Amino acid sequence: MRGFFDRCKLHIDGINYVLPSEAMDLLKNGACIVDVRTEFETEIKSFGVERVAYLPHEELAERYQVLDRESPLILADAVGLHSKEALLFLRSKGFEHIASLAGGIADWEKDGLPVGKGKYQPLNGPCPCMIKPRETR
Repeated sequence: MRGFFDRCKLHIDGINYVLPSEAMDLLKNGACIVDVRTEFETEIKSFGVERVAYLPHEELAERYQVLDRESPLILADAVGLHSKEALLFLRSKGFEHIASLAGGIADWEKDGLPVGKGKYQPLNGPCPCMIKPRETR
């Protein structure tokens, strides 16, 4: 298991970053995405893959023990900010086989990777702070 993420192209300050284009092969080889976005965010858009676990970043400190320390984990969020924080936290708790998804679900979707739609689709709003469900009749 040592070096599971060594083949990833992006390594900055000792952190492995998985590019969306690299993620599918890693998932096929046993990695799991840990989506650290809030429940509301995951109900807007989700990673359209089977190997995904949901653990919101605000619950990570209380619930990180549910994660498998031996499984390679790709931490993911909207754009890559909370996933880096989650990675540093998990590293401090002894997790070794971890990486952050560069660009989060935004770059994942931009690269044409599978995305699931949540119950809040379709949505209106120019940015996440203004997103709200469309009125349906």
